[in-house]
Amino acid sequence: MWTDLDLALRIVREAAELAAAAFASDTLHVRHKEDGSAVTAIDLAIEDLVRRRLAAAVPDDGVAGEERPERYGTSGRRWLVDPISGTADFVRGRPTYSVDLAMRDSRGPAIAVSALPSLGRTMAAGRGIGCRVFTGSHETTARVSTQDSLRGARVCLHGKDKPVLEGCVVVDGSVSVLSLVTGEADAIVVAGAELDEFDLACLPVLVEEAGGRVTITDDVVLATNGVLHDAFRAVLPRPTWESNPVSTLLQSVPRPS
Repeated sequence: MWTDLDLALRIVREAAELAAAAFASDTLHVRHKEDGSAVTAIDLAIEDLVRRRLAAAVPDDGVAGEERPERYGTSGRRWLVDPISGTADFVRGRPTYSVDLAMRDSRGPAIAVSALPSLGRTMAAGRGIGCRVFTGSHETTARVSTQDSLRGARVCLHGKDKPVLEGCVVVDGSVSVLSLVTGEADAIVVAGAELDEFDLACLPVLVEEAGGRVTITDDVVLATNGVLHDAFRAVLPRPTWESNPVSTLLQSVPRPS
């Protein structure tokens, strides 16, 4: 698993340099896709770079990206590329975008690397080997908080159906996953947001390897420090908690039809 994580880190770091340079430039070519979301030339350039590096290193693995057609593999492993996660922030000059790369195998989510190029932070995790945060060349082990009460719990809220959580403290959610895995937030709640597999690909491995828990349903995405997970489930509006805690969206390894 370390070899796969090291590979992902190398690729994402290279891609993050491209993203940071584009973010700092004066010229950014933006177009809008059919769904209204923005895509830039750097989205395409980064995805192409990641695909080339993966094709050279792990040619039997599948690769799916936000901007290009899927390449099906034969190994049972599938990489997911979100070249610029948070393109809207990127084009507005907000430094909270990320470059995300994740890998799944027959057992589910296995590898996740998420870089915040303009903030100089990178999160990297592998199933069973923990989560690390890099700030430049400095590396620390990521660990969620030990907060054990909803009263005073720090929550990042996202989506159009944000719940009212009595006693909790709503905190800045601009880098919510980083905040959760470093213990600066205690939970993330996403309600009423249209998310796809690329939006969610890195979340389970990063959070769980930092000691937290993740539940993904059709209604809500809940990520917590683990200690508070059941308490949040009890007070949130009634989503379908019986759904697979890491939905089939995050488990399937598609085959060509």
